[in-house]
Amino acid sequence: MRLSFTTSNLIASFTLNDKGEGLTASYYHIVIPLTNTAVGAELTHSFSSNENTLTNGTQHLLDPLTAVKARVNNYGKASALIKHEWRPKSLVTLSGEVHTRAIERSAKIGLALALKP
Repeated sequence: MRLSFTTSNLIASFTLNDKGEGLTASYYHIVIPLTNTAVGAELTHSFSSNENTLTNGTQHLLDPLTAVKARVNNYGKASALIKHEWRPKSLVTLSGEVHTRAIERSAKIGLALALKP
C-alpha cells in the first residue's frame, strides 16, 4: 500500500512493505532543475526487528552526459557513483561503497557497462 504526494520537483511517499512487516517514508526534492541537483531521504522501519534505517542522498549533473550520486545511512555505509553516457543510450558507471564504522572491512568498487544498440 502506498500513499504519495508529487509535484514537478518533489516526491514524498509512505509505503507499507513486505506484507505489512515494514514501513518506508521517502522524500526526494530537485533543488536546482538546470543541473538536476537533488536531495533525498528515506526512513525505513521494520516491525519484526524494530530497526530503523535512515538514508540521505544527493545527485548532481556535471554536464548533460555525466552524473554523480552519493548516499550515506545511519549505520555508516557510504556509497557514491559517477555515471557517464559515452554514446547514446550506452553508459559506463564507476561506483564505490565503504562501511565507515567498520573500516577494517574491504571497500567495494564496481564498474558497469551498459550497451544499447
